[in-house]
Amino acid sequence: MQNKRIGDFLQLCREKLAAGNLDSNIGEIIVETRLQLTRSELWQSHGMPLEQEMYQQCLQDLDRYLAGEPIQYILKTAPFFGYDFYVDNHVLIPRPETEELVYKALETAKKTGFRKVLDICTGSGVIGITMKKELPELTITLSDISPEALQVSKKNAQQLGAEVRCIETDVADYFVDNCEKYQLIIANPPYIAEHERLGMSDLVLKNEPELALFAENNGLAIYEKLVKQLPAIVEANFWIGVEIGYQQGESVRALFQKSFPQVPVVIHKDINGKDRMVICSNALV
Repeated sequence: MQNKRIGDFLQLCREKLAAGNLDSNIGEIIVETRLQLTRSELWQSHGMPLEQEMYQQCLQDLDRYLAGEPIQYILKTAPFFGYDFYVDNHVLIPRPETEELVYKALETAKKTGFRKVLDICTGSGVIGITMKKELPELTITLSDISPEALQVSKKNAQQLGAEVRCIETDVADYFVDNCEKYQLIIANPPYIAEHERLGMSDLVLKNEPELALFAENNGLAIYEKLVKQLPAIVEANFWIGVEIGYQQGESVRALFQKSFPQVPVVIHKDINGKDRMVICSNALV
């Protein structure tokens, strides 16, 4: 049997994806990942034959995507900040909006000289590991309540050559108990309220871990605990940045202002103009 060409597979993908009104780039993503090609290399390889085994693997990937599984979990990889991270269904798929929080944290580290960094609710580790890759002089600690998530973050740290420390703990319990203090703290906790479930896509609900998505008390429960703990684990000069749901800005700001009444607390919007970050800092930047 004659081997199929890359172009044959991509044409099949376009037809099936168009029929389902799905992302037309999935075929390219599958081939690029499985054959480790860049996009420019792919466009020059349409006539290249796909061995039968690889063709069947790509077909299987496509069928799983058509059945409702995220392509990132199928291929076990997701891009973030220019790096390829391992992901599975124990962690959230990283979102582009989170890159904006990383930009702000890196900018702060460069301007202030802050070096002690804590990434709470780290999941796959994308925030802390990215910061370590971008600024190797940083000392990074990752934490999560999920041991499975921490295994993913450890795998990513190893694959990307980032020396980080991983701690299993509920929010900041370990750091409070051990009197550890940090200059720069970032958190992207679960913040979706239960009532928002009805408006969410099946792709997320059926595949991504609920532990990393939902929080009690209208999505504010983790912030409430975290903000109470933060005064005990920050240095005299500090910067704290958290990602939020787009309707939570004022509520989260109020929590911070209660714990840090003399410190500026600012809501920042994402690239789409939605409230996405709350930053509390007494550092002059």
